[in-house]
Amino acid sequence: MRVRSLVLVTIIVMLGIFLTGCGQAANSAKDQTIIQAPPEQSIVQKTPLQQSGLPPEALFVAQFTTNQVAVIDLATGDIVEKIPVGAKPLAIIKSPDQAKVFVANSGSGDVYQINSSTGGIEAKISMGNQPVAMTINAAGDTLYVLDYYLNRVSIIDIKLRSMVGFIPLNTFGFEERIEPPDCCTDIFGDPLGAGRKPSALVLDEANGKIYVGNMGTWDVAVIDLKAEKEVQAFDATFGINDLILDSSAGSLYISAAGNEEEINDFILKLTLKGGEKIGKLQIGKKPVGMALSPDGQIIHVITQASDGAKLISLRTADGEIIGQCSLAGEPGDIALSEDGQRAYITNLLDGNVLIIDLTNYTVIKSIETGVTPKSLVYILNDE
Repeated sequence: MRVRSLVLVTIIVMLGIFLTGCGQAANSAKDQTIIQAPPEQSIVQKTPLQQSGLPPEALFVAQFTTNQVAVIDLATGDIVEKIPVGAKPLAIIKSPDQAKVFVANSGSGDVYQINSSTGGIEAKISMGNQPVAMTINAAGDTLYVLDYYLNRVSIIDIKLRSMVGFIPLNTFGFEERIEPPDCCTDIFGDPLGAGRKPSALVLDEANGKIYVGNMGTWDVAVIDLKAEKEVQAFDATFGINDLILDSSAGSLYISAAGNEEEINDFILKLTLKGGEKIGKLQIGKKPVGMALSPDGQIIHVITQASDGAKLISLRTADGEIIGQCSLAGEPGDIALSEDGQRAYITNLLDGNVLIIDLTNYTVIKSIETGVTPKSLVYILNDE
């Protein structure tokens, strides 16, 4: 009987030791799991919206192929969020108070409204077929969206978050133009068919006008907002990419790359009254994106010449070039910092954003963004 008791005690002790060993192994495995945290990049991408919002100084970059807007923290150079948007986002702008970002999705026919502090999508606004460019009034309550396919300017009430009307372009352009030259492709790389094919716009709020650059008829349509119609067309040049208004001087600057047969090497300057061509400012071949300095005295232009892309800056007063630097890849859109001391440029070919110091025209940083960064906007929320 005593022997049986000793055997039983021995079995119980051994079983206890075995169970304790499993418990320690389980705890070790658990500890190992905790140590293996997700990579830092994943944490950076997921935590901002959940914990502290987006960074106060950031770039919002529209990525055409992946249907996203990448948010770059300019303090660190990291992508801190990727916001899903509609199909083929082509244009992006901000509200005057910088609280909102608007994204025109050329593939899904809508505009997304994004909160620039949180990254939250506040509205998805259907507005037509193929939005390619936008402008906003000073009060920040009306958005004008250019529809490439429907040849019109759609009007969005931002408070209602809805399209409330549209203004069609005339069927025919300057001197009854409707058929494009045989040489040319459109902003999507397809053959340029008949029609106006609007590609850029700018608002002249003081005079109640919108100017629309048209690739198909190589002209500028003048829309009277009170009359709600196109009232005039100015002769321009091939391949219109961007427009800048100098209302104080009564001038309109046109960036136009040209076409396959003739590449432009100038910025075209027109008078707002009558559309007279008053200057061809020489800046190098194939000008594309432009940005106006905060004081309105300097135009920064991106060129895509085959022998080397450049950023070129010129004075609006006399057209004199005051600075330039070489750029890599295929630069396109440009945005400026609040003080105008830095330029941020999308590089479509290399999938990055270049940061330029405009005090000495040097490239100080390149930030990887992923494929096809089409356009971008600078945000400074310093409240």
